[in-house]
Amino acid sequence: MSRGFRNADETQALSEQATAGAIDRILEEDADQAARAAERQARGAFGVCEDCGRDIGKERLEALPSATRCVSCQASWESTNRR
Repeated sequence: MSRGFRNADETQALSEQATAGAIDRILEEDADQAARAAERQARGAFGVCEDCGRDIGKERLEALPSATRCVSCQASWESTNRR
């Protein structure tokens, strides 16, 4: 085997490790989002965007009850916080 090349088993293991890490990160972010939404609901701020203060659309809340940002603010947040 030439230097710099991995065997198939090692490559598969690295790929699985990266996938598991990404899944763990997504699940952690979802749990954090749900906790923030529950906290906001307890304070009476459910349905109000945490960034701009405007109402979050009814359709968005029906699709994602844990939403804490309106569509515009969420899109901005995602483009800024992409990993």
